[in-house]
Amino acid sequence: MPCRLRIDLDCLMILRASLGAVSPEEGCALLLGESAPDLNVRFVWPCCNVWRPGFGGYNDAITGDRDQSLVSASRRSRFALDPREQIAAQRWSRQRGWRVLGSAHSHPEGKPLPSALDRQWAVGEGVMVIDAGVAGVRAWWLQGAGPGGPDKPVSALSLVVHSQATVGDTVMSCPDGVFLPLQ
Repeated sequence: MPCRLRIDLDCLMILRASLGAVSPEEGCALLLGESAPDLNVRFVWPCCNVWRPGFGGYNDAITGDRDQSLVSASRRSRFALDPREQIAAQRWSRQRGWRVLGSAHSHPEGKPLPSALDRQWAVGEGVMVIDAGVAGVRAWWLQGAGPGGPDKPVSALSLVVHSQATVGDTVMSCPDGVFLPLQ
């Protein structure tokens, strides 16, 4: 299990702008990049939130999630990634020797913590970044398929923001980066 997620400042700005653009609804995106030696986001793939009641056959009612019970089920409190966008992003990232590291979404009226629905709907093991606007951005490692539902374990990842400069095809990054402490 990884302990750190690296993202360059440009990717973070694109991520926050694309997630915030649909506020007060939840925005969503895929995070593409490399996973060795650290998780390293190289590209943000903004997606449309295609959630609708009953999407994918999932039950939207989760008991025990106080944050979600306060908000009626709508795109203000739910998100779903379009499967066609996921396939396109997977193909595009493979052509570059990358992979889909995980997803990001916003909690416009909440905290940057995975909700019970976020944990239940996690299909595969991977990264989940949550942008809660002024409440901050946090990165998480979620376990995917298998038992646990909304009680699936999640682990906080250190989010390291670094600057990047490109010279031709060579990418040079600041080795020490800027650390965003977890709140």
